[in-house]
Amino acid sequence: MFYIIPRSKTSPRLYIVNLFLNFLIPPFVLAGLISQRLAHHHVSWIYHTLTYILAVPVYWTVKVQYDEFVVKREAKKLGLELVPQVKGKWPGNLDVLFEAAEARKTSYSISDTIHLFERMGDNVDTINLRLLWQDQIITRDHLVMKQILATGFDGFSKTSSVPGRLRLYDLFGNGIFNTDGAEWKAHRALTRPFFARERITDYEHFEKYSNKVVDILRKRAEDGESIDVQDLFGRFTLDAAGEFLFGVSDFDTLDAPLPRPGQATMGAKGSSVTESQRNAYTDFVNAFEWFQVAIAPRSSRGILWPLWEWSKNVADEPNEVITSWVRPLVERALENKKNREKAGDASEEKMGTDEGSLLEHIAESTEDVKLVRDELVNILLASRDTTAGLLSFLFYLLSMDPARMAKLRAEILAEVPSGSPTFDDIRRLKYLRACLNETLRIFPPVPYNIRFTVGSAIVHTAELNLDGSKKKLYVPDAGTPMRYSPLLMQTRKDLWGDDAAEFRPERWLEKESLADITADPFKFIPFNAGPRICLGQIFAYNQASFVTVRILQAFDSFQLRQREDAPAGSLPPDAWTKATGQRQAVEKIWPAAGVTLYSRGGIWISMKMAATT
Repeated sequence: MFYIIPRSKTSPRLYIVNLFLNFLIPPFVLAGLISQRLAHHHVSWIYHTLTYILAVPVYWTVKVQYDEFVVKREAKKLGLELVPQVKGKWPGNLDVLFEAAEARKTSYSISDTIHLFERMGDNVDTINLRLLWQDQIITRDHLVMKQILATGFDGFSKTSSVPGRLRLYDLFGNGIFNTDGAEWKAHRALTRPFFARERITDYEHFEKYSNKVVDILRKRAEDGESIDVQDLFGRFTLDAAGEFLFGVSDFDTLDAPLPRPGQATMGAKGSSVTESQRNAYTDFVNAFEWFQVAIAPRSSRGILWPLWEWSKNVADEPNEVITSWVRPLVERALENKKNREKAGDASEEKMGTDEGSLLEHIAESTEDVKLVRDELVNILLASRDTTAGLLSFLFYLLSMDPARMAKLRAEILAEVPSGSPTFDDIRRLKYLRACLNETLRIFPPVPYNIRFTVGSAIVHTAELNLDGSKKKLYVPDAGTPMRYSPLLMQTRKDLWGDDAAEFRPERWLEKESLADITADPFKFIPFNAGPRICLGQIFAYNQASFVTVRILQAFDSFQLRQREDAPAGSLPPDAWTKATGQRQAVEKIWPAAGVTLYSRGGIWISMKMAATT
């Protein structure tokens, strides 16, 4: 594509304008040349008109066919195969696009994609949707993911596709999740020191907010009421992140009204409080979660996603709310910076990494309010939604499996019968770590992710040719979207066994199974992998472990109350029970995918206090 409007100035609307100019100009130029020739023969104006009308379909039919011929010839010359293409019924596979959009309304979070793979036959783990004659790759192949994330890291990027970068720009801006190269390295270098061991093993913040969580749960248990643990853990992780990363101890979201069973309303992702209980926090969370849900479909809509938002950008309203909530934090950090400079504290040396908060260090590095806002939102998403999702799905799985819950509690009481666990205590809790890993395997925080090819790519797969060699696939164009799904890959039976869909933490402790995982680590990538591996993964494990220990010290049984207490629309469709070979047949909640994985309407659980706490 040539850019009539400079790439650096492109917005979603301007991108679509540029796309249609690319669509119309070449055939119209050709039609103009033909029309000039016809003019010498004094043909009727009707022929001139027909020339322009027919130019577009004829030009693009010939061009698409020729381009496909050239690509096949290149692949053959290289001894490679093209990525298997999904064959739809409509031109440009538009029926595939619309079927997927319709299926997402009632389907399990991965069933529509599984259906596409099933259409391609057995042993196909990388497919090309070929939407509007543009390559769009989806893979569940762990070796392809290994190449994208690690061994071929420089060949894939976040920003080499204009529509790809614009897709997440409204949410992430120029933060760490939406940049590449030197800019991304600078973000990562700034953030890394705040996840050093000496910081993430300081459990003071965990203890403060874990105690609040236990108190809330105890009060609900005394009242005989369930609680939406997804909402609760979202508040817990936000409050803890506020103090740990941003130096702000007055979020106090755990002190605000919580959704109550039978009264809660449906939020963007989980449940929400009633209208009369709304406050600045609930407005922010609703906007933050709506933002993620609203922009998620952009990935599957391909290069034309801005058309769906031509009249109104779905991100505008939630963005205003988020920015208004974040702005005081940013302004406070920049004001503190100015005060330090006036006092002479920053005249010579910058703040050391062992002092100040991450937000203060971000402000130290720039005067750009928008950039500080972007980085703050990026880190908020990582620190709140991922760990909150892990904890929510863990307690859901435990509520469905009383025997394993009792086994986990027995381990905790044997090692840490009371009080707060230390770093060494948590390291000894092997079954707890196994439960966390198994939860992350079945419900990875980011179910789908995406990169774009920097140039043509040779993709190394785990699929086998007839001679036993591994297939190599050819992706010809720069900017090709490569969607990869940890959620699909981490529940594949050929990688994880016939019980891949089952919650079985013991697989992480069994010698043979653990050896297999260790030998092939890209089977398990809930925190990504390679140079962009999540900096906060150990922080997440420690935070989730700490609060789980404190809860299981105090409570000895859990009961899922989704059917009785969740808002209307939270329960999975009855048709799910007829599914075979997937978790959806046994699921009692409705897992759904925004930017991160969540449960529609929350996860409602009642807890019984232990006899002695």
